[in-house]
Amino acid sequence: MANEHSGWANPMPAGLIALGLACIIFYALLTGKIPPDGFGVVGFWLLAGFFIQVIVGVLELKLGSISGGNTFLWFSAYFMLASGCVYLLEFYAHMVGWHINPVIEGWAWVGITFVMWLLFPTFLKTMPLTVALLISIMNFDAFLITGLKLGLLAKSYAPIAGNVIGLAGLLGLYSAAAIINNTVYGRAILPFPGPIIKDKISTNTSVKA
Repeated sequence: MANEHSGWANPMPAGLIALGLACIIFYALLTGKIPPDGFGVVGFWLLAGFFIQVIVGVLELKLGSISGGNTFLWFSAYFMLASGCVYLLEFYAHMVGWHINPVIEGWAWVGITFVMWLLFPTFLKTMPLTVALLISIMNFDAFLITGLKLGLLAKSYAPIAGNVIGLAGLLGLYSAAAIINNTVYGRAILPFPGPIIKDKISTNTSVKA
């Protein structure tokens, strides 16, 4: 389908769809719906999301989005690629009887959680309401996942983390659908409020950053 307008279209929906699907997968993992013998399939699905998000990140940077572009890039590396490879490794470890210490990954999640919290103020200004809400939910969930990986939280917290990240996934899929439908029709087909922090000069709520 050709684009009637010159320039690049907004790539964010593709990145949000990849993120939303990954969150739903993590929901199933954390709530115990996927046994270890299914981790290999999980790994490949997350690797597929990596390719989508790294492309989206580059295009977002090309369009001038410093917050969205950089976030999609490092999300593609760690939330998708690294996690996908870890689940492939854990699948193999399950098959051969190896034990992998999750504390190693937990320390990586310390950094992920820290940077997500530090960058959150930028999303209040650059992202539509549902996307900012998605990120706020993921900030809380990253804290839970970090605690679980480091052994600081009991395993009973895993279903809580799973349900929370599942909600984030649904928000990601809804946001992607809203952006595409509203852009194609040129009006609000699906409710999609703009950023919480408004620009004093411009009232345009289209997604750029």
